Amino acid sequence: MEKHLEIRKAINRLSLQEAKQLITIIKLQLDMVERDSNGIIDLYKNLKDLYEKLLVPNDQISIWEPNDAATKVHIVFGDVVARSLKDVIRQLGIENTNKMVSFRDQFTIGPLWQLHEETGRARRVEWLRDHINNEFDCDDYDYDTYHQRLMEQIDHIPAEACIMIWSGNNAHEQIGLRYALYLLRKKQNEIFVFNAVEACERRFNTSDQHIKSLHTGEIPPEKLQNVFGENEDNGLIDFETKKLMEHEWLSLANHHNVLRIWDRERIQNVDENYFDSYLLKTIEKLHAKKSNHDFIKAGEVMGEALRHCDHHVADNYFEYRLRQLIYNQSLEIKGVPRGMRFYSVRRIFNTSLR
Repeated sequence: MEKHLEIRKAINRLSLQEAKQLITIIKLQLDMVERDSNGIIDLYKNLKDLYEKLLVPNDQISIWEPNDAATKVHIVFGDVVARSLKDVIRQLGIENTNKMVSFRDQFTIGPLWQLHEETGRARRVEWLRDHINNEFDCDDYDYDTYHQRLMEQIDHIPAEACIMIWSGNNAHEQIGLRYALYLLRKKQNEIFVFNAVEACERRFNTSDQHIKSLHTGEIPPEKLQNVFGENEDNGLIDFETKKLMEHEWLSLANHHNVLRIWDRERIQNVDENYFDSYLLKTIEKLHAKKSNHDFIKAGEVMGEALRHCDHHVADNYFEYRLRQLIYNQSLEIKGVPRGMRFYSVRRIFNTSLR
């Protein structure tokens, strides 16, 4: 009973953002086991580590902020990969010299128009509030405060430190890479780019076993630690490449699109309804699997859609499009769509997308 109360207190200390992060980590671990049944032992170990860390208050952000002692600064895109990489750095005992800057945005969704300017950030926040459930409801995630702190962290990177940007082959991290390089444009530091997903595929995939991660956040900490030493091999960005990517960021920031994908090694702006037909097919597949036409929990639809999608897309964007399909009468709803756990849907047949 005493341990139970301790756990409840630890859970109550979590912010909404931290709780979502914890659930995402658990979901990624379960997906890895689903792809590779031999990973059940790793699953137990990783969940046990999460449980033990839950009982310890989170480190202050300032512990990881760049300072004069930093010889290497890691730039990552998302809280999940930030947490994993922190674990690796701690295990290696180099947290005094290896610091971190984490971009918490979801760059695949929402307008990027003039994001590096105050007016663009205001427009982005407005769109996310109007369309994405729970994205900015918590008081501890004020976008202006977040961006100000981000810029302070970048300013505090010592001139002598090398910068390591962790970026995989997906729209989110590739956009983040270009945005980071734009914000770093006045820095003279050596900048490296490391694709940990490709490094893990080279290191661990065999002819009998092939695990493909869509983004760096899907890589468990033990595999990140195995490839950590490769992160300065042939990854130095030259001046011309930096300038090209800065220009590509400005091009992205000149569009009003709200959805982007990674296709044929390129970032592509696509219509916001790009995944609508995929979601409808996912629901039809679930109807067929259940051999009935009953209502299906929105969360189940999200899980199935994410599991089989070839793109790294935020679940809350899929949930936004699910609501749009309800509004245009392609889906019937039971419940209240204030969050995916509160409602169910089913397909309305003989209704074309509008």
